[in-house]
Amino acid sequence: MAGVATGKSSLTRPSQGVVRFSTAGLPEPRRVELWENHNARSLIGLGCRTLSEAALEATELNLQLPRIQFAHVAGNPHVVERTQSYISANPADAVVVYFNLDGEAFFYHRDGCEMLRPGQAVLYDADQPFMRGFSHGLRELALKIPRPIYKEISGRSSLGRPQIFDFRSSEVAGQHANALAGLMKSALADPEPDGAGLEASALDLFRILVNGDDGGGTGHFAAARSFIMQRLRDPQLSAPLVAAAIGISDRQLSRVFAQEGISVVRFIREERLQLARRLLADPGNPRQPMARLAAELGFSSQAHFSRAYKELFGVSPLQARKAAH
Repeated sequence: MAGVATGKSSLTRPSQGVVRFSTAGLPEPRRVELWENHNARSLIGLGCRTLSEAALEATELNLQLPRIQFAHVAGNPHVVERTQSYISANPADAVVVYFNLDGEAFFYHRDGCEMLRPGQAVLYDADQPFMRGFSHGLRELALKIPRPIYKEISGRSSLGRPQIFDFRSSEVAGQHANALAGLMKSALADPEPDGAGLEASALDLFRILVNGDDGGGTGHFAAARSFIMQRLRDPQLSAPLVAAAIGISDRQLSRVFAQEGISVVRFIREERLQLARRLLADPGNPRQPMARLAAELGFSSQAHFSRAYKELFGVSPLQARKAAH
């Protein structure tokens, strides 16, 4: 995209570190060209064509970390590809994981064709020819990892066949993949100032996906946190349940959280109380009895909930509700 006038509406920085590119407002005959230019510069160079006479409508958020890249891509129906001749002229020297959030997609490669549904992800070598198609449009997350880092993590220089995995399943691998997708989504919405720490967490999760459990502490913590945050209202949420979900022992889970300076039980309790605080302050949230709120957040009684809330925030839940309204 360097040297190309794209118009004020195409390239913006909605938050620190994140670049947003959109074809909206660009001349329709040039949208594909400018989309290709942006991707070549900010993610992966590829050829693109639409599937109908409709102009390309696409938006991409990009976040460059010290060594790896995150992206969120949304668009109407189109096809992208990297042919052998294109790869020879524009090597990526990277592997990429695409997390399909919405819309079915086909992934055609030299060994066959895969259909990807929402909740599935594909890991592939960007310097192997492929074609991807989105007949109903797409919304996805992308993680680009330079080949030297992939080799350091996996011991391999390249992938053979693309690897497909579910990131919304209850399987152990699914929990880590889901945590990685959640980490990327949060970072693109609200980037952390510590880019190196964010990258380390992402690579630890990626390492577990590629190699299985190798004892990576921050990867397990991110996966455990993701599992907990999705189940704060589950009264059965417990340390053994979290450990089983991410495929480690109770003792190992305790060590993982100890490295973060907190116990599993305390982390769950404090996150539930933070959720309660948000609910109590939300004017759009129905005024439900305090006992019901306490039960929904896993507290054994309203008294237990009130004591824990006041201990953390210095006021009772009733006082917090009155102050907010």
